Amino acid sequence: MTEEKTTPEEKNAQVSQERPQASVDELMTQLSKKNDDYVFKLRRGLEEHKVPEAKQEAVLAELLPEIITAQKQGKPANQLYGPVTEKVNAIVFAPKPVKVQPLWLTMLDMGLFFLSLFALVYGVGAYINPKNQPQGGLLPMLIMAVVAAVIFGYYNNWTKQKKGERRSGWIIGLSAFLLITLASFGSSALAQLKSPITNPMPWYGYAVVAVIAYGAHWLMKRQYNLKSVFTV
Repeated sequence: MTEEKTTPEEKNAQVSQERPQASVDELMTQLSKKNDDYVFKLRRGLEEHKVPEAKQEAVLAELLPEIITAQKQGKPANQLYGPVTEKVNAIVFAPKPVKVQPLWLTMLDMGLFFLSLFALVYGVGAYINPKNQPQGGLLPMLIMAVVAAVIFGYYNNWTKQKKGERRSGWIIGLSAFLLITLASFGSSALAQLKSPITNPMPWYGYAVVAVIAYGAHWLMKRQYNLKSVFTV
Protein backbone atom coordinates (compact mmCIF):
# COMPACT_ATOMS: atom_id res chain seq x y z
CA MET A 1 0.00 0.00 0.00
CA THR A 2 1.21 3.50 -0.78
CA GLU A 3 1.27 6.15 1.90
CA GLU A 4 -1.09 9.04 1.16
CA LYS A 5 0.60 12.42 1.03
CA THR A 6 -0.97 15.36 2.79
CA THR A 7 -0.45 19.00 1.97
CA PRO A 8 0.77 21.55 4.58
CA GLU A 9 -2.75 23.03 4.66
CA GLU A 10 -4.23 19.62 5.48
CA LYS A 11 -1.64 19.07 8.21
CA ASN A 12 -2.45 22.44 9.77
CA ALA A 13 -6.15 21.63 9.54
CA GLN A 14 -5.52 18.37 11.41
CA VAL A 15 -3.49 20.24 14.00
CA SER A 16 -6.31 22.72 14.63
CA GLN A 17 -9.00 20.07 15.03
CA GLU A 18 -8.28 19.42 18.72
CA ARG A 19 -8.44 22.56 20.86
CA PRO A 20 -8.12 22.22 24.62
CA GLN A 21 -10.61 24.30 26.53
CA ALA A 22 -8.34 26.34 28.78
CA SER A 23 -7.31 29.92 29.43
CA VAL A 24 -4.28 31.53 27.82
CA ASP A 25 -2.30 31.36 31.09
CA GLU A 26 -3.09 27.67 31.52
CA LEU A 27 -2.11 26.91 27.95
CA MET A 28 1.18 28.78 28.35
CA THR A 29 2.25 26.31 31.07
CA GLN A 30 1.90 23.44 28.60
CA LEU A 31 4.39 24.86 26.11
CA SER A 32 7.81 23.39 25.55
CA LYS A 33 10.82 25.64 26.06
CA LYS A 34 11.20 26.15 22.31
CA ASN A 35 7.54 26.99 21.81
CA ASP A 36 7.47 29.21 24.90
CA ASP A 37 10.34 31.22 23.41
CA TYR A 38 8.43 31.45 20.11
CA VAL A 39 5.32 32.79 21.85
CA PHE A 40 7.42 35.21 23.91
CA LYS A 41 8.97 36.67 20.75
CA LEU A 42 5.54 36.71 19.10
CA ARG A 43 4.07 38.79 21.92
CA ARG A 44 7.05 41.12 21.89
CA GLY A 45 6.60 41.64 18.15
CA LEU A 46 2.92 42.40 18.60
CA GLU A 47 3.73 44.88 21.36
CA GLU A 48 6.28 46.62 19.11
CA HIS A 49 3.50 47.11 16.57
CA LYS A 50 1.30 48.50 19.35
CA VAL A 51 -1.29 45.74 19.06
CA PRO A 52 -3.85 46.18 21.88
CA GLU A 53 -3.63 43.75 24.79
CA ALA A 54 -7.13 42.47 24.15
CA LYS A 55 -6.26 41.56 20.56
CA GLN A 56 -3.05 39.88 21.71
CA GLU A 57 -5.06 37.70 24.09
CA ALA A 58 -7.50 36.84 21.32
CA VAL A 59 -4.63 35.88 18.99
CA LEU A 60 -3.01 33.68 21.63
CA ALA A 61 -6.33 32.07 22.50
CA GLU A 62 -6.55 31.02 18.85
CA LEU A 63 -2.92 30.02 18.31
CA LEU A 64 -1.98 28.27 21.55
CA PRO A 65 -4.33 25.27 21.13
CA GLU A 66 -2.90 24.73 17.65
CA ILE A 67 0.67 25.05 18.94
CA ILE A 68 0.06 22.57 21.76
CA THR A 69 -1.61 20.04 19.49
CA ALA A 70 1.29 20.31 17.03
CA GLN A 71 3.75 20.09 19.92
CA LYS A 72 2.32 16.70 20.86
CA GLN A 73 2.98 15.59 17.29
CA GLY A 74 6.59 16.75 17.46
CA LYS A 75 6.01 19.84 15.34
CA PRO A 76 7.34 23.10 16.83
CA ALA A 77 5.67 26.46 16.28
CA ASN A 78 8.28 27.70 13.84
CA GLN A 79 7.42 24.79 11.54
CA LEU A 80 3.70 25.37 12.03
CA TYR A 81 3.71 29.12 11.35
CA GLY A 82 7.18 29.91 10.02
CA PRO A 83 9.57 32.51 11.51
CA VAL A 84 8.24 34.76 14.26
CA THR A 85 8.64 37.92 12.20
CA GLU A 86 6.56 36.46 9.37
CA LYS A 87 3.80 35.41 11.75
CA VAL A 88 3.78 38.83 13.42
CA ASN A 89 3.49 40.54 10.05
CA ALA A 90 0.74 38.14 9.00
CA ILE A 91 -1.24 39.09 12.12
CA VAL A 92 -0.56 42.83 12.09
CA PHE A 93 -0.98 43.34 8.36
CA ALA A 94 -3.69 40.78 7.77
CA PRO A 95 -5.99 41.99 4.97
CA LYS A 96 -9.40 43.08 6.14
CA PRO A 97 -12.24 40.91 4.88
CA VAL A 98 -13.86 42.43 1.82
CA LYS A 99 -17.53 43.13 2.37
CA VAL A 100 -19.56 41.97 -0.58
CA GLN A 101 -22.02 44.71 -1.49
CA PRO A 102 -25.49 43.77 -2.74
CA LEU A 103 -25.91 43.82 -6.50
CA TRP A 104 -28.96 46.07 -6.29
CA LEU A 105 -26.96 48.63 -4.33
CA THR A 106 -24.21 48.62 -6.94
CA MET A 107 -26.76 49.07 -9.71
CA LEU A 108 -28.49 51.91 -7.89
CA ASP A 109 -25.19 53.70 -7.39
CA MET A 110 -24.23 53.25 -11.03
CA GLY A 111 -27.69 54.34 -12.17
CA LEU A 112 -27.28 57.63 -10.35
CA PHE A 113 -23.83 58.09 -11.86
CA PHE A 114 -25.04 57.42 -15.41
CA LEU A 115 -28.07 59.66 -14.92
CA SER A 116 -25.78 62.51 -13.86
CA LEU A 117 -23.50 61.79 -16.83
CA PHE A 118 -26.32 61.77 -19.39
CA ALA A 119 -27.86 64.90 -17.87
CA LEU A 120 -24.50 66.65 -18.09
CA VAL A 121 -24.03 65.72 -21.75
CA TYR A 122 -27.59 66.74 -22.65
CA GLY A 123 -27.27 69.95 -20.65
CA VAL A 124 -24.05 70.96 -22.40
CA GLY A 125 -25.66 70.24 -25.76
CA ALA A 126 -28.73 72.31 -24.89
CA TYR A 127 -26.58 75.19 -23.66
CA ILE A 128 -24.35 75.25 -26.75
CA ASN A 129 -27.19 74.90 -29.24
CA PRO A 130 -30.54 75.80 -27.65
CA LYS A 131 -32.40 75.57 -30.97
CA ASN A 132 -31.32 71.96 -31.56
CA GLN A 133 -31.79 70.34 -28.17
CA PRO A 134 -31.22 66.62 -27.59
CA GLN A 135 -34.31 64.51 -28.17
CA GLY A 136 -34.83 63.18 -24.70
CA GLY A 137 -36.43 64.34 -21.51
CA LEU A 138 -36.19 62.98 -18.01
CA LEU A 139 -37.93 59.61 -18.57
CA PRO A 140 -35.95 58.51 -21.69
CA MET A 141 -32.75 59.59 -19.99
CA LEU A 142 -33.71 57.66 -16.85
CA ILE A 143 -34.38 54.49 -18.86
CA MET A 144 -30.95 54.62 -20.48
CA ALA A 145 -29.33 55.20 -17.08
CA VAL A 146 -31.11 52.17 -15.62
CA VAL A 147 -30.08 49.96 -18.53
CA ALA A 148 -26.46 51.11 -18.30
CA ALA A 149 -26.49 50.48 -14.54
CA VAL A 150 -27.88 46.96 -14.96
CA ILE A 151 -25.31 46.07 -17.62
CA PHE A 152 -22.26 47.49 -15.85
CA GLY A 153 -23.44 46.34 -12.42
CA TYR A 154 -23.97 42.78 -13.60
CA TYR A 155 -20.67 42.81 -15.47
CA ASN A 156 -18.85 44.07 -12.39
CA ASN A 157 -20.38 41.24 -10.37
CA TRP A 158 -19.63 38.73 -13.15
CA THR A 159 -15.91 39.55 -13.18
CA LYS A 160 -15.67 38.74 -9.45
CA GLN A 161 -17.16 35.27 -9.82
CA LYS A 162 -15.02 32.16 -10.16
CA LYS A 163 -14.41 31.21 -13.77
CA GLY A 164 -16.17 27.89 -13.35
CA GLU A 165 -19.29 29.60 -12.01
CA ARG A 166 -19.52 32.38 -14.60
CA ARG A 167 -22.00 32.43 -17.44
CA SER A 168 -20.52 32.43 -20.92
CA GLY A 169 -19.04 35.77 -21.94
CA TRP A 170 -20.74 35.79 -25.34
CA ILE A 171 -24.13 35.32 -23.67
CA ILE A 172 -23.43 38.32 -21.44
CA GLY A 173 -22.32 40.40 -24.43
CA LEU A 174 -25.30 39.42 -26.56
CA SER A 175 -27.75 40.09 -23.72
CA ALA A 176 -26.22 43.53 -23.16
CA PHE A 177 -26.48 44.35 -26.87
CA LEU A 178 -30.14 43.34 -27.01
CA LEU A 179 -30.93 45.27 -23.84
CA ILE A 180 -29.25 48.41 -25.15
CA THR A 181 -31.08 48.08 -28.49
CA LEU A 182 -34.48 47.71 -26.82
CA ALA A 183 -33.79 50.59 -24.46
CA SER A 184 -32.72 52.82 -27.37
CA PHE A 185 -35.91 52.09 -29.29
CA GLY A 186 -38.00 52.59 -26.16
CA SER A 187 -36.32 55.89 -25.32
CA SER A 188 -36.73 57.14 -28.88
CA ALA A 189 -40.43 56.23 -28.84
CA LEU A 190 -40.97 57.97 -25.51
CA ALA A 191 -39.19 61.06 -26.78
CA GLN A 192 -41.93 61.47 -29.37
CA LEU A 193 -44.57 61.79 -26.66
CA LYS A 194 -45.44 65.24 -25.43
CA SER A 195 -45.37 65.37 -21.65
CA PRO A 196 -43.35 67.11 -18.92
CA ILE A 197 -41.24 63.99 -18.30
CA THR A 198 -40.54 63.18 -21.97
CA ASN A 199 -40.07 66.64 -23.48
CA PRO A 200 -36.55 68.06 -23.79
CA MET A 201 -35.59 70.36 -20.92
CA PRO A 202 -33.68 73.65 -20.93
CA TRP A 203 -30.00 73.38 -20.10
CA TYR A 204 -30.51 74.41 -16.48
CA GLY A 205 -33.09 71.62 -16.06
CA TYR A 206 -30.48 69.06 -17.10
CA ALA A 207 -27.98 70.79 -14.80
CA VAL A 208 -30.30 70.37 -11.82
CA VAL A 209 -30.79 66.67 -12.60
CA ALA A 210 -27.03 66.18 -12.99
CA VAL A 211 -26.25 67.86 -9.66
CA ILE A 212 -28.93 65.95 -7.74
CA ALA A 213 -28.04 62.57 -9.28
CA TYR A 214 -24.30 62.99 -8.78
CA GLY A 215 -24.83 64.29 -5.26
CA ALA A 216 -26.84 61.17 -4.39
CA HIS A 217 -24.12 59.03 -6.03
CA TRP A 218 -21.43 60.79 -3.98
CA LEU A 219 -23.34 60.34 -0.72
CA MET A 220 -23.95 56.64 -1.39
CA LYS A 221 -20.26 56.09 -2.07
CA ARG A 222 -19.32 57.53 1.31
CA GLN A 223 -22.25 56.12 3.27
CA TYR A 224 -21.86 52.50 2.12
CA ASN A 225 -18.17 52.58 1.12
CA LEU A 226 -19.15 51.29 -2.30
CA LYS A 227 -16.52 49.87 -4.63
CA SER A 228 -17.35 49.49 -8.28
CA VAL A 229 -15.84 49.78 -11.72
CA PHE A 230 -15.85 53.54 -11.22
CA THR A 231 -13.53 55.40 -8.88
CA VAL A 232 -15.52 58.64 -8.83
